[in-house]
Amino acid sequence: MSTAAHSPMGTPEQYLVGYFLEDDNIVAATKASREAGLPIFDCFTPFAVHGLEAAQGLPRSWMTYACFLLALTGFSTSLFLQSYTQAIETPLWSGWPLNVGGKPFLPLTAFVPVLFELAVLFAGVGTAVTLLAYLRLYPGQKPKFTLPGTTDDRFALVLDPAVSGFDEHKARELMQLHGASEITWVQPN
Repeated sequence: MSTAAHSPMGTPEQYLVGYFLEDDNIVAATKASREAGLPIFDCFTPFAVHGLEAAQGLPRSWMTYACFLLALTGFSTSLFLQSYTQAIETPLWSGWPLNVGGKPFLPLTAFVPVLFELAVLFAGVGTAVTLLAYLRLYPGQKPKFTLPGTTDDRFALVLDPAVSGFDEHKARELMQLHGASEITWVQPN
């Protein structure tokens, strides 16, 4: 176990980071840290780890509701545009109500593929744009906190010493117990 740049209780600009090689270890260490009352800043992983958000105690994401509303917007837009061009007549603008081969003026079954595709388009693109805007990931944005190697093959549990309830000895002991390959102080960018 490596303990580089030991700083007593850290400084307000430093975080205690435990690196793990297995996803099961970081989930167990995160859950144990939360149960021990240690302040968790964040977890960094090279891929999505099932159960990590529950171990951190994070609430359910609101992005699923945003995605549903965006899909509903796409569906409604498609339904309006197809209905308007097929059958609706207004004083200012007329649609194209064509009766081809005895088909009805408002053939809802023929609208299904376009309804589905526009709902998926609005949901997919809209959710991606919403997520990027919410996280403030604009072009040219500098990362605020990076940990080398966590996007390759390591998992990192980051604890915040500035929050009350932090105990460095307990944190190091807990991380070692759950198989941390390295425990070190890291300063954000």
